[in-house]
Amino acid sequence: MDAPLVVLLHPQLYVVALDGLALVGHFVFALQVGQVARDVRVTQREGCLGLAAAEVGLERSRRLLAEYDRSVDPDVWIERRAGLTPQERTRAQRANLALVASSHEQGIRLLVADSLGAESESLPPAMFSWGQTECLNWPKVAIVGTRGASVYGKAVAQKFAEALARAGVGVVSGGALGIDAAAHEGAIAGGGPTVAVLPSGVDRPYPMVNAALFRRIRESGCLLSQFALGQVPREYHFIHRNRTIAALSQAVLVVEAPARSGALSTASTAAELGREVFVVPGNISTDRFQGSHALIRDGATLCDHPDQILQSLDI
Repeated sequence: MDAPLVVLLHPQLYVVALDGLALVGHFVFALQVGQVARDVRVTQREGCLGLAAAEVGLERSRRLLAEYDRSVDPDVWIERRAGLTPQERTRAQRANLALVASSHEQGIRLLVADSLGAESESLPPAMFSWGQTECLNWPKVAIVGTRGASVYGKAVAQKFAEALARAGVGVVSGGALGIDAAAHEGAIAGGGPTVAVLPSGVDRPYPMVNAALFRRIRESGCLLSQFALGQVPREYHFIHRNRTIAALSQAVLVVEAPARSGALSTASTAAELGREVFVVPGNISTDRFQGSHALIRDGATLCDHPDQILQSLDI
């Protein structure tokens, strides 16, 4: 057996790569067969830069990481880096690992996107997680929709999530009120894991009204955020969060989306990434489903039973 590779992220946070497994604190992530230790060779500087890069969008973050001079501290490098707007520079400088030590005892971990396998190219370079992170290796379906959901919409989201969970599929959503919360609740009721991708730091889960739900999610699933610890939700965070939801999932189910719903951006990203988009139809006499029906007209798959999604995933 080869000796383990120990990579220091912080005096109290380390990564160990051993025989195809990456061990972060007490959590184990199964890597793809044949992956080598370089997939988890992240230094404190690279981790910090990854979080900073997540604040400026996926494409630009990839360029920043590719051009990074490792002899320079990330904050100094970002300050000097040409091509960033003042707003982007300010946002990037908010990201740091200063809170990692104290959060480590809570179970919060820094993830490297490469450890998530084939999905990693579409994900932010670094993310924080809190909970049972091994569930990220499960097949996953995102369930998204409006915050102002009807009783019907919430019931549908919970029904689908519960059925998917019982079939061994993890449910991904955004932790918000309405459809998101119903999807998380359904997955928990089905005995499966659920992942809440947050628009805030993972240590400050938003919205606070769902605090009890977030605690329950951590018991079998996890909270996930591409934003630095301590961050409050900002307007631009939501569009980045929605992209991450789509990138984490093998398919996206839209339940009750009006014409101006964030769920539509998640569906659009999913289509761009080659994920199948399913849509539950609704009442044509209300505007609650205008966005949903527009997706169906544009080619999304009309879905009225969880088995349609499971068949698409060969489960």
